[in-house]
Amino acid sequence: MDSQSVGPKLTDTVSVRQPYWVDSLVLAFGIPAGIWVVSKLISAVFPAAVHGSPEQRFFFWFIAGVIVEWLFVVGLWFVLRRKRTSFAAMGVWRLGTWPAWVLALSLAGLSMATNLRLLPRMGIPVSSAFFPHGFHLFAALAMGITAGFCAEVLFRAFLMTQFAERIVSGRKLIFCFSNLL
Repeated sequence: MDSQSVGPKLTDTVSVRQPYWVDSLVLAFGIPAGIWVVSKLISAVFPAAVHGSPEQRFFFWFIAGVIVEWLFVVGLWFVLRRKRTSFAAMGVWRLGTWPAWVLALSLAGLSMATNLRLLPRMGIPVSSAFFPHGFHLFAALAMGITAGFCAEVLFRAFLMTQFAERIVSGRKLIFCFSNLL
């Protein structure tokens, strides 16, 4: 009787899941490889990516990373839908408290002010950070939002959730084996 009650628990915890490290390898090598592929495609399609003005080359350089990271987030969204879960289940859409937002925005403002303060010391006018037509500001916002949001979703929310689930599954499996002894 005791062995019968342990049997189903053992088969429930041993699933056909991929090993926990596969997710981290896909993210660790997939994102840089994707950025390299998209950069090569952009260079082949847009001559300005190689022979354009410095602003054009910079734009095409950073846009590859932005595209790839958002494609990984969209791909994760499809994976989560297939598993019948969501970003909210991983805690992504929690907004936080207003004191946390005030602190985060204050630190972001301090960081921007510090960086802008260094421009005149290098002989560059502060206005060049916002021109041509706000391009550098757009690039900074696009990279900052993409890096912050995508890193939180892909690594902190998804990867850490996967590791935590697998550690709990491993503990259940060890518990089941210890009951057999």
